[in-house]
Amino acid sequence: MNVNLIDLAKGFLTPDVVSKLSSLVGETPAKTQQAMETIVPTLAGAACNTASTPAGVSRLMSAISSAPSPDSILGNIGSLLGGGGATENLMKTGSGLISSLLGDKAGAVTNLVANASGIQFASASSLMNVAAPLLFSVLGRHITSGGITPTSLSSLLSSHRDTILNAVPPGLGNALGLGSNSNICGAAPVPAVRPTAIAEPAKKPFPIWGWLLPLLVLLAALLWWRSCSAPKGPKMASITLPCGTVLSVEEGFFTYNLANFMVKGSDSELPKTFVFDHLNFDSATTRLTPESNATVNDLIAIMKCFPNMNVQLQGHTDNTGDPEANKKLSVDRAEAVKALLVAGGIDGGRIETAGWGQEKPIASNDTEEGKARNRRTELVVVKK
Repeated sequence: MNVNLIDLAKGFLTPDVVSKLSSLVGETPAKTQQAMETIVPTLAGAACNTASTPAGVSRLMSAISSAPSPDSILGNIGSLLGGGGATENLMKTGSGLISSLLGDKAGAVTNLVANASGIQFASASSLMNVAAPLLFSVLGRHITSGGITPTSLSSLLSSHRDTILNAVPPGLGNALGLGSNSNICGAAPVPAVRPTAIAEPAKKPFPIWGWLLPLLVLLAALLWWRSCSAPKGPKMASITLPCGTVLSVEEGFFTYNLANFMVKGSDSELPKTFVFDHLNFDSATTRLTPESNATVNDLIAIMKCFPNMNVQLQGHTDNTGDPEANKKLSVDRAEAVKALLVAGGIDGGRIETAGWGQEKPIASNDTEEGKARNRRTELVVVKK
């Protein structure tokens, strides 16, 4: 196929559009350009992967059909970024498309884009909300002009598989829950192997397994004994939420304690505070580490199952550095977690944020262990 959908979408990212996007998110034009060049193939990869199953391509067709007409986006992208209601409507449309395309993986993908482009999470989220209508409009124009069906849409996107895989950032497959980038758009077809003739087996002397087998049995027994005496991993538990979602969580940790409280706790215990674990930021930044995504995704699942649940996110630091800088960092980190929740489909009106910096330690700052405990993010449930 001669048409390259990724290049078509990127073709609308003129210097004027990039400049407006840069002003919109508060990043440099160079970083904004780099981010958009990462986001377009990232969303194309997610769309291609969605279209690799019959149910997915049907959902994708529905999302494209419900989006604004391609001409209203592609013909006016510059004016839509001029601020005011037009920009707000564009971002709202994009947020809905991102939610439809990525679901509970939106936070992880946004975090990947932010890290790959060197921009803030909130900036990446806003740029994705602009890129989604752009890409969907390019797809919509092809659907309208070419009479494309779900089957041909799947073929259209899969024909771009190699182009997409060459352009997406490393780790996208993991962020999408696929384990590897090579699984995006569905696993690549395995080449057929020509069968070979089976030769007549020659007579062999007494097989080596005759004396090796007892040794292997002994080795297996030794490994079994070592595995039994080795330290055990974390004890896992399954918690079924009222909406039917089942969480697999470590007993005694944040998600386990929060889910149990929401299922069994009493309103008389409110406000109830929980300290996040497995939620970490890169040093002196608001960028979450990749292993933190699971905690955020579990929190999104819980908040979706309890639609009346309102929370406050509180950031805290140790006493290293300037107190005012620490307080700002704690506020920004709480806002970064909120942005992840909103990107995952949670109404921002249900989430308050606060940053206390070093003002409320829970341990002594005289030891490294105490400082580590003080560098924390807390979730306060204010309404069930």
